[in-house]
Amino acid sequence: MTHWHTNTKLDRPTEIINTKSLHDIVEDLKKAQSWLLIAAVAAFLASAFFVVKYFVGGDMHPENWTLEQWMNAALGLGITAVITAAQAFLYSSGYKGAAAIIATFIVVFFGLFSEISQSMEREDVTVRHRSENSEVFKATVQSIGQVSAQLNSVTPQHKAYAEAQSQLRYWQDLKAQKNANHTAVKYSHNTLDRYIAEYQRQAMALQSQVQLADHSRASLLTSAVQQAKALEYDEDKHYAIIRLIKEGLGVTAIWATFIFSFIIIGTFEYAFHFVGNFVANHKKALWLLGRDSTGALIEPAANNPVSQQGIPRDYGNELRDDYLDYVTPERKQRLDELDQARAANMNSAYAEEASHIAHNTASESSAKVTDITQERFFKVLYAEVRDRIEHGEVRPTVRPVTDVVTEIVRHQASLLGLKPSALGKPQRQAMAEQMLLRLEKDGVIVPNDEGGIGKAKYVLAPKYQQKLQATHLKTVHSQL
Repeated sequence: MTHWHTNTKLDRPTEIINTKSLHDIVEDLKKAQSWLLIAAVAAFLASAFFVVKYFVGGDMHPENWTLEQWMNAALGLGITAVITAAQAFLYSSGYKGAAAIIATFIVVFFGLFSEISQSMEREDVTVRHRSENSEVFKATVQSIGQVSAQLNSVTPQHKAYAEAQSQLRYWQDLKAQKNANHTAVKYSHNTLDRYIAEYQRQAMALQSQVQLADHSRASLLTSAVQQAKALEYDEDKHYAIIRLIKEGLGVTAIWATFIFSFIIIGTFEYAFHFVGNFVANHKKALWLLGRDSTGALIEPAANNPVSQQGIPRDYGNELRDDYLDYVTPERKQRLDELDQARAANMNSAYAEEASHIAHNTASESSAKVTDITQERFFKVLYAEVRDRIEHGEVRPTVRPVTDVVTEIVRHQASLLGLKPSALGKPQRQAMAEQMLLRLEKDGVIVPNDEGGIGKAKYVLAPKYQQKLQATHLKTVHSQL
């Protein structure tokens, strides 16, 4: 992303200092911190719903929870709160390097996983709710009740079948009495046989009708139950955008829901990270201006009683310089004259060394191009690099110093009589490393006590940092 002004290849905090007033930086920081808090709360809630629901076993009715479920819910909330806080602090810290990348990957993975899971679970509940409240589903459930009532009711066929069964048993009992005692029953055997045969035919016919009716009502009930089961979760009740993704990409509904959730949550996570990085850059800009997050001046280290308990890193060297200046006043005068002469003779030194190198390279082959790193030319480059580092224009690391060497060779090619490609990157990098060692020896830079993976090996010496901060403060006050 580019800005409206000319790209000066500055880091973001320095760019903020150059393009915003102190009041604007503080106001933008306050707004960003408020939005960062809102984003952190939203991320916490989105993750907490899923984590708590998982920890309590899916029951989201707290009034029915047991003591164990309450403890699991508290555990889920604690885990989510810690991870979300770590995510917000990491985004707003401005940390760089491999460790920061790994930490960012872990917290972003947790956020994406839990928030996407919650979003998909919410969509599942929505579809089920919309399906169960549809008119078609309600009508199907009502038909199930009606068919069930018919199965338990007595139809005329059942009554006729029961009557035929009763008459058949009656005449069969008379037949048995007739066989036992001929005079006990007035009906003849033929009459009894005729009635028994007639009611047997009626019972068989009615039994077939009853079985057919029962089978028909059972089939209706089974069909209604299957239809209700299908309508209980109707995938046509998904949101229109999810149905569009499903049909457009030819995926199942669950994958369409995942894609939709990933777009929403992924965008939120990017915005969360952007706001955190915005806060980190503005805090760093205020620190470079010697201000805290409220815009107030940071108390100098010399006035801080905590810092006075120990001896500063270069305190002995400062005492030594003060003593030598007191014993030999001409030493201080000579050093001041040298500093003034360096700035005054910079342009003439460029021309002299360029002429010298052009004269030498005219008689040498391209294989001897590395001779331009000889002592005289190295002094010119070193003076320029030191001047830029002291003024905060270049960070004291290998890559920025190498870029300065490349820039000088590129812009002075006509004077040097060389092509910009004549000096390879390994040679430029070697010169940069030699310059950093020389700067450390001269006391311009010191080893970084907080050095490590992803951190600079050197930092500007404290006395030069104080000068640089004083310059920044003067510039800011003049703008205000």
